[in-house]
Amino acid sequence: MTLNIAIVLITLLVSFILMAMEVTTPNAVILCALAFLMFVGILSPTDALSGFANDGLATIALMYIIAYAIAKSNIIIRLFDRILGDGHSEKRSLLRLLASVSVISPFMNNTPIVSTLTPMVQRWTKQKGMAISKFLIPLSYATILSGLLTVLGTSTNLVAQGLLSKYKLAQFGTFDLAVIGIPITIIGLIYLLTIGYRMLPTYYGSSVDDVVAEPNDYLIEMTIGDEFEHLNQTVVAAKLRNLPRSFLVAINRSGQSIVPVTDETILQLGDRLYFTGNFDCINDLMNIKGLIPSTQKINMTDITNERVRLVEVSIPDTSSLVNQTVKSARFRNVFGSVVVAIRRNDVNLKGHLGSIRLKGGDNLVMITTGEPDELASLKDLHVFNSQPVKSRKHTYKDVLPIVLLVATIIVSTMGVIDLFVGLAASCVVLFLTKCVSISDIVKAVDMNVLFLVASSYGLGLAMSNVGADKFIAKSLVAITGNASPIIYMFLIYFVTNFLTAILSNAAALSLMFPVVVSAAKLENLPVMMLVMLITIAATADFSTPIGYQTNLIVYGPGHYKFTDYFKVGIPLNLICMVVCVFVSYYYYMVL
Repeated sequence: MTLNIAIVLITLLVSFILMAMEVTTPNAVILCALAFLMFVGILSPTDALSGFANDGLATIALMYIIAYAIAKSNIIIRLFDRILGDGHSEKRSLLRLLASVSVISPFMNNTPIVSTLTPMVQRWTKQKGMAISKFLIPLSYATILSGLLTVLGTSTNLVAQGLLSKYKLAQFGTFDLAVIGIPITIIGLIYLLTIGYRMLPTYYGSSVDDVVAEPNDYLIEMTIGDEFEHLNQTVVAAKLRNLPRSFLVAINRSGQSIVPVTDETILQLGDRLYFTGNFDCINDLMNIKGLIPSTQKINMTDITNERVRLVEVSIPDTSSLVNQTVKSARFRNVFGSVVVAIRRNDVNLKGHLGSIRLKGGDNLVMITTGEPDELASLKDLHVFNSQPVKSRKHTYKDVLPIVLLVATIIVSTMGVIDLFVGLAASCVVLFLTKCVSISDIVKAVDMNVLFLVASSYGLGLAMSNVGADKFIAKSLVAITGNASPIIYMFLIYFVTNFLTAILSNAAALSLMFPVVVSAAKLENLPVMMLVMLITIAATADFSTPIGYQTNLIVYGPGHYKFTDYFKVGIPLNLICMVVCVFVSYYYYMVL
């Protein structure tokens, strides 16, 4: 072992320890590691920044944008609202959910899918009296498993594609991973619906009284007007029980509260309905004919033009609105706006919206015909979100992102154009047709993930520069001796999977990539077999919440413990390892 190899390996070891201890963010740790390696002369600035000029990284960013456009169209929510159905059987509903996710996830980044569906599944299970904890971990795991079917399914697959290009190796075809991904997905889903299902905890969620306390939920008050099409019908008949992004918490009728609202509760003219939901659900409620924001009688037919917007604002502590009620603040006269929703972190807001006394830090959603820039110039309000009020009519913007994604997959699979070129062209079309805006693009792209992926390339390059990759490869060969290649494959898979559990998918893959390239030469093994092995090992970690981003998304909403991931995830890790090693060995070494 040379001095430079020792320096690189010690730097990596210290980085592993710091990330495992969560001393700071992974991005900060890797940035410090790169800075140190540049300082000692192992990496040049060009080498350290080489990951930022990589088509694999750009492909991930483009996939984020297309996935955001699809999620924004609400097609996924409408689709899964039908798929989940009436929910008479918990297991049958779970089967429908996982099967449907497994069809979509191979062609769309799984993080937007899980983040979009999680609040919907939360509300649906609450309404049906089902255990939320039986659905969310399987949802996350199913997107990870089915993401292994195509090169588009996970960001890790795209990182591998970028590394193959960087090392001048043949790249994956769109469906090359399916050779291993199909058996892993089928066996994994069977496990989740049987053994895994029984091992999951049973948690039914919070009571109706504390639904409003969700940190990202608004209290929304709507009044039933005479145009409401379901007067004197039940909540279920009015289709207000199974709303995808909001939950009917209570009804106020002539000063009397109806809590909880049951399926058989009759809706009457003048009822004030209290919903909880996020910013996006407000537009859904406003498009239900006959539901009127309670703070002001509004003719909804007057607000379907592009000038009228939903604006999300916060109230600073210094605002003159502090300690005023929503009604006394006279928003229509002063700001040309109507308040339709209010949120206060960690506080369960109750009562008529107009009587709530405002405090510093409150968030409001308002309907306004003014420009957001005009509101932003006022010292009493801080504007941080704005979008046009949209009608319920389906437009080309709903289907165009899906059409473009399908077309890109087809032409790139046929070899007509490169995947990156197809995705880039699709994003340009989405922007020109106003399916996405500049602000949408900024929100869609997860810069933390991109930075982590790009900086991880530099660490892998440092290993190659000093020969640390060959040193590790020889050490692994020495451990296995003259054993079968299958033993060596198990060892490589296990090491990669372990690194993923304590680091990140991109970091684990970037570090192991040069190792397996060297190992393939030493052991005379197909390099694509080992690359496919570590790509799947870097993705398929189910043992911790931090093993994959979607695991972390469902961690809080499902009220899981860290040990729940161990109990359900470790057997699934082992299943994936065994299937991956034997299938890839048979495919590359036997056939």
